[in-house]
Amino acid sequence: MLRLSARDGKRLADRLIDPTGPLLVDAMEAAEPCSMGEVDEATASYIVALRNPFELLRQAEAQLAGLIVLATVSGQAIAGHPMLDLAVEAVREAEDGIRAARVPEQARHHHRHLLEALQEMQHAIKATRRCLVRGDEAAIDAVLIPLRAGHQHLLWATGALPGFEIVALSQSCCAQHASAKQTE
Repeated sequence: MLRLSARDGKRLADRLIDPTGPLLVDAMEAAEPCSMGEVDEATASYIVALRNPFELLRQAEAQLAGLIVLATVSGQAIAGHPMLDLAVEAVREAEDGIRAARVPEQARHHHRHLLEALQEMQHAIKATRRCLVRGDEAAIDAVLIPLRAGHQHLLWATGALPGFEIVALSQSCCAQHASAKQTE
């Protein structure tokens, strides 16, 4: 089993968490998210229909992040790894659901973020196929940049409508233990 040194692990963690470039925020960010009490029937149907595509995008994001970790740890080409095929299939299935959805007015903001997240995940997959045949930092960053942007759109989508959540790993039990150890 391969292991990251503490230094390499910290560098990779910093690169996964802290973006190297700013994300563009446009006018859609100014829209108010709807609260639980304001969801109409059409929006509720949209929420139910889009939960699975949202989860598929999250799944693909986790798989691509795992591939980045694998590429970093092993230093080997992983562009043909079977996990990439799983991420591709998850994104393809998510796209079908997102594009087929009937989008009520209340869900337009949310849907725009899902479309942006989808597009960024597609860019990350292309970069993975193209760049992770080598394990250098530029190749990893070529995947990380769209992956981070896609993650940001998924986060924004969670605030646009109820029923879509992302677990903040920085708030997990293990993260709390790690921060407590650093202060000792």
